Amino acid sequence: MIRIVTKVRLARLAAETERARRRAVEVQEKADAVSSTYFRTVAELTGRAVQAEEAKAAYADVVTALRAELDARDLREVVLLVRYGQPHSIHRSVHAAKACAGTHGADPAFWRPCSGPPTASDAWATIAFIFDEAVDAFMCSVTPSLPVPGGVG
Repeated sequence: MIRIVTKVRLARLAAETERARRRAVEVQEKADAVSSTYFRTVAELTGRAVQAEEAKAAYADVVTALRAELDARDLREVVLLVRYGQPHSIHRSVHAAKACAGTHGADPAFWRPCSGPPTASDAWATIAFIFDEAVDAFMCSVTPSLPVPGGVG
């Protein structure tokens, strides 16, 4: 079969070819941008995962050291000193926690033991944790139990 191609048909084919080439370049640029974003995101998330693993390992070392110290002292109760709803320090007794807060200017008239989660409006509060041998961990002595990220023991 013989096909005769006219100048008009050839021009139309050339224009379609150019449009297809431009579209291919556009799609390739979009694919490159998405790919680049993907690889940057993967690299960022990998870096964050490495940092999290390092923090976890450091935290595990601190927990191990604290556990050894607690075992050596045979403590059965510890008191968490809380300032404006955030953990401040851990003490052997409520008296020691109050003494520490006093060095930071705490007013004894505003003391209260926590009967629930401490709030940001509480200047100072104490929460007792009792060692529970059944679970080999310190458990919060107030009701409801406060969530302690990673546990205390």
